[in-house]
This record gives sequence, C-alpha cells and structure tokens, in this order.
Amino acid sequence: MLSKVQRSVDDLKAEMTGLDASRFDGPGARALMEAGAELERIGGAIKTLMAGRVDELGAHRGSFRSAAHYLAKVSGTSVGAAVQIIETAHQVQQLPATDAALRAGALSGAQVQEVAAAASADPSAEALMLSRADTDGLKGLKAEAKRAIAAASSDADKVYERIYRERSWRHWRDWDGAGRIDIRGPVDLTTRIANALAPYEAELWEQVKDHDPEDREPQAALMFDAMVALADASTGEMPKGSGPMPTVTVRVDHAAFVRGDTDLGEVCEIVGVGPIPVSVAQRLAEDAFLKALIAAGTDVLAVSHLGRTIPAPLRTALDDLYPECAIEGCHATWGLEIDHNQPLEAGGLTELLNLNALCRWHHQYKHRYDLRLIGEGTRQQFVPAAEWLPPPDDRRCSEPLAAA
Repeated sequence: MLSKVQRSVDDLKAEMTGLDASRFDGPGARALMEAGAELERIGGAIKTLMAGRVDELGAHRGSFRSAAHYLAKVSGTSVGAAVQIIETAHQVQQLPATDAALRAGALSGAQVQEVAAAASADPSAEALMLSRADTDGLKGLKAEAKRAIAAASSDADKVYERIYRERSWRHWRDWDGAGRIDIRGPVDLTTRIANALAPYEAELWEQVKDHDPEDREPQAALMFDAMVALADASTGEMPKGSGPMPTVTVRVDHAAFVRGDTDLGEVCEIVGVGPIPVSVAQRLAEDAFLKALIAAGTDVLAVSHLGRTIPAPLRTALDDLYPECAIEGCHATWGLEIDHNQPLEAGGLTELLNLNALCRWHHQYKHRYDLRLIGEGTRQQFVPAAEWLPPPDDRRCSEPLAAA
C-alpha cells in the first residue's frame, strides 16, 4: 500500500503544478473542492492510524523525544494537537464502527476526535456520535459529545470543585501591544459574567444592525465594546430599554434532576453553553438567576397573543426549544432573535407554533427575501413565502414542553 499511496501523492503533486482555479466555473469549482475535502479526510485517516502505530513501535526515536513531537514536525502542527491525534488513534482501535467510518473517509480529523472521545467514555454512545457526525455540523457534534462524556462521568462534582478551586483571572500585554484578559472557572459562573454583557451588546447591535454587512463591526468586537461599557457603568445600571437582567437558563431532564446524574441521551446543561453537573442545576434551582420551564406550569401551547409582545411562558419555552439558531447546521447560540414565521401583518399569531429563534444573520436574511421556515426544532430550512403553507394544528405537541 505504501508504494500506491506514494505514487498517488506524486501524481497529485504533478497535477497541482498546473492547477488554475480561474478556469473553473461554479459547479466545477465546487466539485473539485469537495473532492479535495474527501482527499483531506482520507489523508487524515492515514495519518491518524499510522501515528498510533509509530507511537506503539517507538519509530520516532532518534531526533525526536516523542511521537507527538515527530508528528508535529511532519504535519506542521502543534505538539498539543499531535498528542490529541495519537490519543485518538489508540481510542479508535477499540471502536470498530468509528474505525470503519474513518477508513471510508467519512470523518474529518476534528470529527473523529469528538466521536472517539465520547465513545471511549461510553461505548454505547458510538452509534449516536457517528449519526451526529453524518448529519450535524462539527459544533453540534461537539455539543453531543460533551453531553455523552458528562453523562458517563462518575465524578462530575469533583471535576466541578477542582475547576472552582483553580478559578483564575489574568490580564497581560500581548507581544504586539494588545491588552489580553483570560478568565477561567465553572461554566455556570462564566455564563453569569457573559450574560451581564448581553444588554450592552444588544444596545450596540441596535446601532449597527442596519449597516451594510461588510461595514458592520463583527460580533466579537461588539462584545469587547460591551465589556468596556459594563466597566464604565459606575452606577451598575443597564442601558435604558434593555429589559430585565439576563438569567442563566438551565435545561435538565426531570428524571436526571431527581436522580442526581445524567444517563446517555439525557441533558443537564446551560442553554447554549454546555453540560453542568446535576448538583449544580439543583443548587441553581434555589437561585434567582435560574429560569426554568415547569411541567406542571402554564401550557405554553395554549398561550396565544395578537400583538408582538411575547408572554413569559412562551419566551421560556422558546429558550428551551432553541438553544441555538433554528436553521439546520447554523449552531449560533449568541444574539438569538425571536421570529414570527408568519409575520403579524400577514395574520401570524404570537404562539409557540409560529415562533422560532434565529441568529441575527438568518433573521435578517429571512425578512430580506420574504422567506418562511419548514422543519422541526433546530433543523429547519428556508422556503419562499409563496411555497409555504401553515402547518396543521395536529402537528402541535400533545403535551406541554417541560424542563425541571
């Protein structure tokens, strides 16, 4: 096989010398790009599998102190990234289905690392991870892998306590003169800090949202400006009209909440951020910063409103339904905006069946081209308004949405 691979590499190198991207039309450029992506996955599979073998045999010995240092050198990557590749290679040896998908070129390097990490923590999660890798983006796969690892962990509380003990804040000047801040701690507390910036960032967004996208400040820059605005707010008051103080929204399955830990497929996480120990959710349940949708509470499906104002039960239900943008594959979690699929002026109501959460880009895109959404949850797609029909009432959920 070695000689065949080497000949293929030499042939591709020869072809690349004459590659003129400007000679391709749109479909041709897309087709060749997709072929290149597949080659990248196949090459990554060879590199991963052989990196594990080099490590097993100690074939790096000589000029390199570890297989990771050798892999980093030949791959042009960091030692840390090389360590992860080698660890993944050893994990894949115990995961036949993942091994087969890797060899078939179905998994990128980033995908196989997430699948292998989750399946190594819980072998029963392998099929679910491979399915997510096939249908979801990398961000969605990472979120599912985090949940699987959290559910398999027997010492989540100890990990949380360790992270809390090691909490830190650093401020330093970078090599080019830029100021840098790094904060590390439990995710529920860092989320509290991030959410404190939300009203300031929202006010800044209102000032620039109508600008040409090419001239608009990126969201990361707005977050920086929001942090400066928060620091300048000596009275501690939020911008006028910003609404109530943002809360930490926790989504947790009732069975897990009562039992005290999660099983595979169950969720206990801060919406849009990631998993937390159930004990943290239980503690937050007694804290004013927690927002929760209670099963025995208002049936959000029965709540309807003729105006644009969204009642609190509906808003809480939407927080639970849409931890990220409703458009399939988007996965944006910050700055989500509530959208009436059928606009109010077209007869749409403010009810759960007609509401979705969209990222700012997709929200503007929908209104710019008069589109509608079809699909379920966070796997929806756009269609022209003229081709859209309101879903029948029997598509409503039979029971209230609930999170403990």
